[in-house]
Amino acid sequence: MNTHTLAGDQIQDRRFSGGDTLDEPVLETLMRDVRAVGRRVKQVLYPKVNANIDAESGQIIRDWDLWGPLVFCLFLSLALSISAPAQQASRVFSGVFAFVWIAEALVTLNIKLLGGSISFFHSVCILGYALFPLVPGAIFSLIVKSMIIRFPIVVALIAWSLFASMRTLKGAGVREGRVVLAMYPVWLFYGWLGWLCVIT
Repeated sequence: MNTHTLAGDQIQDRRFSGGDTLDEPVLETLMRDVRAVGRRVKQVLYPKVNANIDAESGQIIRDWDLWGPLVFCLFLSLALSISAPAQQASRVFSGVFAFVWIAEALVTLNIKLLGGSISFFHSVCILGYALFPLVPGAIFSLIVKSMIIRFPIVVALIAWSLFASMRTLKGAGVREGRVVLAMYPVWLFYGWLGWLCVIT
């Protein structure tokens, strides 16, 4: 890292310390991304046992990405569209896909308006990774047609998503008296998606 002065201001040049990935095989690049997604899924779904917490922000996930949320959103939309009537499949897919991203953006905006210090994409990343338990819930609903069996399973998966998102968002910086206001839209978000898994 070099430091030099320009017009009285100190400027620091940070050199890239990682390796050269231009000549890296595509499969190796993909596998590295898959492993990174797997690590973040584990960090979100098992936050209580994960000790890798950033002391400054309180966040379990330090670096955000949108690969995992995108994949989980696609799988959830696909599973729900397959279980929907054939003439409505495309509408269900596009509707669920759009709802997930719009809802995540609105929930994040709500957190920011309530004084949260978490970055926009960091929050979207956490909400997207916490969506993972509902993906097997949607697949389970494809296989099991009985709503009586579906309901308790999906409710348990909704609770898992809620626990994971709330536990991981604990370092969002929302004031103590406003936590319920920040988390209420999160409950609606996962609850509505879970209800779709039950009824479709």
